[in-house]
Amino acid sequence: MCGIAVHFNSSGQATPLDLDLIRHRGPDSRGEWASPDGRCWLGSTRLAIVDVSPTGAQPMIDPATGSVLVANGEIYNHRTLRERLGPKVSWKGTSDTETLLQGYARWGHEVVDHLKGMFAFAIYDAARNEVFLARDRLGIKPLYYEINREGIRIASEVKMLVTGPETIAAKSISAYLQWGACPERRLLYSGVQVLPAGHAMTIGAQGQIKTWRYWPARKAFVSSLENVVPRLRDLIERAVEEHLLSDVPVASFLSGGIDSSVVTAIAARKLEKKLQTYSVGFDLAEFDETAIAQEIAQRYGTDHHRIQLSEEEVIHSVTEAVGKLDLPSVDAINTYIVSRAVAAHGVKVALSGLGGDELFGGYPSFRDVPRLQLMAALPRFLRRIIGFARNTGERLADLPSTGDAVELARWRRRFFTDEMIRRAGLPPESAPFESSVALPDDFARISWAELTGYMRRMLLRDADQMSMAVSLEIRVPFLDHELVEYVLGLPADVKRRYSGVKGLLVEACRDLLPPSVYERPKAGFVLPMKPWMLGPLASFVQEGLDEAVSRAFLPAAFVEEIREAFQRDRLHWSRPWSIVVLGHFAKRRRLSGIP
Repeated sequence: MCGIAVHFNSSGQATPLDLDLIRHRGPDSRGEWASPDGRCWLGSTRLAIVDVSPTGAQPMIDPATGSVLVANGEIYNHRTLRERLGPKVSWKGTSDTETLLQGYARWGHEVVDHLKGMFAFAIYDAARNEVFLARDRLGIKPLYYEINREGIRIASEVKMLVTGPETIAAKSISAYLQWGACPERRLLYSGVQVLPAGHAMTIGAQGQIKTWRYWPARKAFVSSLENVVPRLRDLIERAVEEHLLSDVPVASFLSGGIDSSVVTAIAARKLEKKLQTYSVGFDLAEFDETAIAQEIAQRYGTDHHRIQLSEEEVIHSVTEAVGKLDLPSVDAINTYIVSRAVAAHGVKVALSGLGGDELFGGYPSFRDVPRLQLMAALPRFLRRIIGFARNTGERLADLPSTGDAVELARWRRRFFTDEMIRRAGLPPESAPFESSVALPDDFARISWAELTGYMRRMLLRDADQMSMAVSLEIRVPFLDHELVEYVLGLPADVKRRYSGVKGLLVEACRDLLPPSVYERPKAGFVLPMKPWMLGPLASFVQEGLDEAVSRAFLPAAFVEEIREAFQRDRLHWSRPWSIVVLGHFAKRRRLSGIP
């Protein structure tokens, strides 16, 4: 796991980027390389996980071709790839970085089709005098770039590309408020773009850019219905085992939920050494779910650590997390609190159950979308009347009338309605959803919407920026692309054949779980944000709201409306908190809106 940076200037000298800005992503070592003609510069900061010796250092040069690589992430099938590459390769070390570099020498741009893992990398191809970039299929690892008169600059974090005062467009503020995070198609900074998940790019010798999608490679996901449960179990087992690839100890987040319990159970049985597991608890008992985690830990004999945090410690982490954000997000706090606590124990790699809800129907969207499809058929005025009693009339009025499952699933994730955006003096910012693959039914379409929307836009970005802020690598076995393709290709009646939340997953892994895990209602890592925002965080909240106004992001009357609605319990805490985060983020980065 690393932080990477590139500057390619086709018509002049490349300028090094400031690697100190991403020191947290790779505190173990750093390296820089410049091409003989000075037009390309590559830099890296390294968190050493696989081949911790100097032979795994970056930038890595292929002496046979002159190609140079910087990579962020892990290639879980790299040992298998080494076997495919054959005995003719003279290996210098045991890193997946070297495997990737030699794979490029053999397969060129098609190397991405051979990779299993999470990755974002850049290769300077000396023979072609071009830069080749690629990002993993699900978008687990980020890759940002900026094009200007001095060429193209590429980095793992936005802060490397934008270091001075910036003016933020109204459409970007609107997009952030609607989704609680910056959509990839409209980041907060107008000059910064993101290489989409499952895409690759080349920058040619004259600066010409070509981008293409390599995943999904199939036009449709269709899975065999023979032996579904054992086939699924095999895919999950294989994914977890591959994610254990490491030359340093691997730990597991253990919340006590279905997903983390499955990952932990399989990892504990696959590892030759005792697995370290971590759960985080609070002084407030109603927010503490570590008892069930302890039951799983005892069942599998893990080296379990129950980290007990005081309310004061958590509140401090909340404000600290906002300062660590690379892009603003309303939902990054939980990830930071857990990552910070675990990293403080010297852990460098931790497994997560992220992805299980999206694939197996753990979110309310899988239950709600069919109901919303019926509601969408009603006239707008009638939807408003129906929702009036529950204070959701304005929200239901925005319900997409198409009844499309993907659009409705995306709509459920909106934080601000069109009417609220208009009252804020901002333009509504939306775009039709375009699926790049045919899916069997609405269940799969909801999964795709969650995987490529909420998860990619918020959960994966938060996981990356908040864990790497404390030099911790989070791995997500449920996002193994072969597992994702198989589950998406199964029809809904197979996934709903078994009762309970995520019934198919539970059926495939029932022998691993005590009933206490799958028979209880779904719970989450919940913080008492409302009382905190009204109490110990009140001054922090007010400061953030004031900054959003003073920096011309939002009018004072609108911000006051949001604040009062929250205080009267007519608005969820996440709405004002999104403005608070934006205000503090803007102050730290010297940002302002367009007056």
